[in-house]
Amino acid sequence: MSSGRIDVHSHILPGVDDGCADVPQALACVAALVENGYTHAFCTPHVWPTLLKNNVTTIRAATADLQRHVDAAQLPLSLLPGGEMNLLDAWPGISALPDDQIVTYGLAGKHALFDFWADAYADCRMELEAAIGHLSGRGLKPILAHPERIGAMRDPGAIERLAELGVLFQLNSYCLAEPADERIHQTAVRLLREGRYFLIGTDTHRPAGMASRMRGLQIAADIAGPEAVQRLTVDNPRMLLAGAK
Repeated sequence: MSSGRIDVHSHILPGVDDGCADVPQALACVAALVENGYTHAFCTPHVWPTLLKNNVTTIRAATADLQRHVDAAQLPLSLLPGGEMNLLDAWPGISALPDDQIVTYGLAGKHALFDFWADAYADCRMELEAAIGHLSGRGLKPILAHPERIGAMRDPGAIERLAELGVLFQLNSYCLAEPADERIHQTAVRLLREGRYFLIGTDTHRPAGMASRMRGLQIAADIAGPEAVQRLTVDNPRMLLAGAK
């Protein structure tokens, strides 16, 4: 599937989580993506125990509904369903779900985006690694969203340990646009220079944040080169598109 940039992390589905509140906000975000060379975006709302309405069925329907609004606005962006699981909150309940009820990229059952929140890796290691192992055992490729934002992932050896477990890593573009003295910015720069990232996503929530997300892409190009940005926003995300066919 030919494509321009592909956003792999967005909260543009209106009214389903802490992202866009309504359709006009979602369309404003879509317009900004199109303006910056995006042709596809995965809709990845939070999948939390406190957001029980976000599941495979509702996310598929909400994505199709937003696509109709995007098409009516004549914005050339293709939307695909997905989700962002809080894996610690989901564990061990997720182990009881049928395969087709685990939210994955394109709902294709191949790549699963997740996050978690902990200040120290030792505090969550047992549960997190069990959950990751469970996903891998089901044939899913786990992808950790924004490790640069997660305190536990700054612990020595944490990135290496998850990489050993087969986890891929997704950078939030706006984290590179944070002040240079912020730990999130410094961690993002370090991981980018080390070649740790597999994907760059925007983690779009509202129109007001789009400028910093796009600025982050230019900073990424300045740090790692335009070829790296091409790989992380176009080439590697095509694997997710291929899985979603």
